[in-house]
Amino acid sequence: MSEPWTHHATVINGFRMHYVIAGSGYPLVLLHGWPQSWYEWRKVIPALAERFTVIAPDLRGLGDSDRPMTGYDKRTLASDVHALVRSLGFEKIGLTGHDWGGAVAFYLAYDHPEMVEQLMILDMIPGLGRRDGQMSVAAARRFWHVFFHGGMPDLAEQLVSKNVEAYLTYFYTSTVYNYSPTVFSPEDIAEYVRVYSLPGALRAGFQYYRAGLQEDLDNLSGCTEKLKMPVLAWGGDVFMANIVPIWQTVADNVRGGVVEHCGHFIAEEQPEFVIQQALEFFGPLSQKA
Repeated sequence: MSEPWTHHATVINGFRMHYVIAGSGYPLVLLHGWPQSWYEWRKVIPALAERFTVIAPDLRGLGDSDRPMTGYDKRTLASDVHALVRSLGFEKIGLTGHDWGGAVAFYLAYDHPEMVEQLMILDMIPGLGRRDGQMSVAAARRFWHVFFHGGMPDLAEQLVSKNVEAYLTYFYTSTVYNYSPTVFSPEDIAEYVRVYSLPGALRAGFQYYRAGLQEDLDNLSGCTEKLKMPVLAWGGDVFMANIVPIWQTVADNVRGGVVEHCGHFIAEEQPEFVIQQALEFFGPLSQKA
């Protein structure tokens, strides 16, 4: 069976952005996390494309998109997605984000509420925190990689580049992040290793964390209004668990909960759950196409 998506690229905000698109109808935009690419959504795109136009970009610096030296704060990344959507001729979308893609989705919804009609989040909070915020010791231990990647990204790149496959495989197979260590097939891992082994890819990925520890803290501190559009927020019970209370601090209309027997990579661990939630949540929007 042939794949329902096609690959495209366009110049957005001065760099070449790769994306896949499938289906027809009201547009749904899917934003991936680290260490992933558009490929994260491969299991959910076919079902969603039966009712929607599905757009899954490779965010700035990742996947098969170009790797600018700057622009890795999540507000700038959100502006990239906004420009892509407008270039495709859409004015309103349903938006889903996972991991860093979830933080990007927050800023896209915050800065362009006229575009984002509904927002679904998978195992992510709006950002690492606000300037002068606090993090518990337990949280710091769980998110050790944030400080390794973002604290000294050039050193992290130098060390990880010696064996990209071994380092990334840890995240895909560790039960710290996954309910089962067999979620990702060897072929899946090989695809992610391919794109993160491309020149500049590791640096770009680690810049997401550097910006998360610097610019993003100030950006989130400046977001003093609450989102008005409906938000559906799900966390995997193995990793972030119930993220609804955190999203309620930044949005008025939030529901969701915990995905049982699931880790961080919800779209790849439990794609049928994601498909069901997306069809139910975004279903009313399909009538607007």
